[in-house]
Amino acid sequence: RPPRRNAREVTATNKVESKLTMSTAIQIRSSLRNHPHLFLVLLSIIAIFAVFQISQDNQIESAWLHGLTAPSFFGRKNDVVEDKSVDSNHLQFVYTKQYSPYEEIWVNNRLPNWAKKRRQFRKIEHTIPAEERICFVHVGKAGGSSVGCSLGFSLHCTNQSQPLPGLLPQRTTRMFHADTYDCHDDSAYFLFVIRDPVDRIRSAFLYERPWNEETLKKFHPNEYDRRKAFFIDCSYYYMEDYVQRGLTKHGDASEECKMKAFTALWGVKHYSCHFFFNYQFHLEGIPKGAKILVIRNEHLVDDWNGVEEYIGGEKEVIPSNHSLPVMNGSQKNPRDKYLSKEGRKIVCRQLCNEIINYKMILRRAVNLSPADVDQSMKELRKSCPHYADIEACPNPMPDIEEKLINTRGYVDKVMIGSYLHNKGKLESGEPVTNDANDGNHTDDEFTDDGYQLR
Repeated sequence: RPPRRNAREVTATNKVESKLTMSTAIQIRSSLRNHPHLFLVLLSIIAIFAVFQISQDNQIESAWLHGLTAPSFFGRKNDVVEDKSVDSNHLQFVYTKQYSPYEEIWVNNRLPNWAKKRRQFRKIEHTIPAEERICFVHVGKAGGSSVGCSLGFSLHCTNQSQPLPGLLPQRTTRMFHADTYDCHDDSAYFLFVIRDPVDRIRSAFLYERPWNEETLKKFHPNEYDRRKAFFIDCSYYYMEDYVQRGLTKHGDASEECKMKAFTALWGVKHYSCHFFFNYQFHLEGIPKGAKILVIRNEHLVDDWNGVEEYIGGEKEVIPSNHSLPVMNGSQKNPRDKYLSKEGRKIVCRQLCNEIINYKMILRRAVNLSPADVDQSMKELRKSCPHYADIEACPNPMPDIEEKLINTRGYVDKVMIGSYLHNKGKLESGEPVTNDANDGNHTDDEFTDDGYQLR
């Protein structure tokens, strides 16, 4: 620190500086009188700077107006910031310091904390080149929570759960789950966790079924109307009852409730999130021609080790006698889990297209051997013997282009449904605040879906 000066020294210094300033001003004025062209040069410089500033403002205004037709600027209320992790000439409108594809698509939305990697992995993300990046595709109720916590994502992981060692948790940088697509389209691989289609649907049904209307309204206000219309209004409390009453001709459910039963299971109508965001949605939601890695729920440790070895890591990073910790599970009574042989056959028939998408994912997996795929096909034949080998279903594959645009979202596309689906967030006018905890939360802050309570 410089030594302190007394009052006399300060006064003397100020007088000298004042004389120098006046002398400089007199010299500039004299130069302008003797050389008038210097004055014109100075005015030209000021004019150029002003034009440049107006041009910048027009670009920002144009971007805002572009938001009326493109979701990349749709409903923008935040400031323009330059993201150093992408092209330096590319302006990003984002809330977080780190570039987020999700926030580029849905500009007025902030990436949920559960979709973020833990802090130690976010710090090294910029060191992972594009040719090594992996996107984690989390299909609900397929075992993805256990895998996601082991990969280092926040999700609804407990404080006791720790990421596993190896390359896979480091290179899996982003996640695609339901209507949250936060992946780089040029990622080297898209990592799916999959499960027998019938088992996944049964687990999804039990997971989203509310205990009663009061708890549904209290803990799931955003899902209240959809779930009430399906589970409560149609009295679908048990899986077997849902199948026999809603998915059969002789069922005693109303025609309206039968329509809900079919369209929900096909992923056409949004009553249950995990029914709606199914294998077809996540498969068609990744870029065409993307390379797929697969971890099968029935072979978690073997497939994790296989993926780790495939990308250049250790052969057995997880010992064969170990297992991944179970996350997001819950206790169910025998009646909850019961599905008769006839009921399973009915579900298999209505899940025919979903089974085809399940098989597509299996066959596109670059880490699975033909023997691995054959093993899963044998397991599928035990689960759905009449539909495991069918390649064309009685009902056509649903066209989900509009569904993808409205929920997954794309930078260069927007439809009216996209606006309606996100209207509350886009036009809320509420300021977005950064979370000081940055992804570290207590269990009480989350619903049983793992989504933060607001």
